[in-house]
Amino acid sequence: MPVDDRTRLNLHRRLEAVLGHEEADALMAHLPPVTWNEVATSGDVDQAVERLGIVLQGEMQVLGSNTRTEFVEAMNRRIKRLVAFAAAWTTVLAALVRLIP
Repeated sequence: MPVDDRTRLNLHRRLEAVLGHEEADALMAHLPPVTWNEVATSGDVDQAVERLGIVLQGEMQVLGSNTRTEFVEAMNRRIKRLVAFAAAWTTVLAALVRLIP
């Protein structure tokens, strides 16, 4: 039997008549605010965590491959600059050596 707001109100009134106002409130506070089929179980939470983990793992793999690609491209640019710098210095040093008698 689904529990709607009307059923809850009737239950609260009956409990209040039998137990008193504070006790009825305390007992009603322990009922879920939704129907039982809407309450998540630990199994539901475990499944959600597992699905989230799979999604995050896939995202991390994509991010990791993008990061590796960016790292390799940045290192290649740096190596090219270092080679160009070394070639320029070698040219300058060779020219200076020729100038020395």
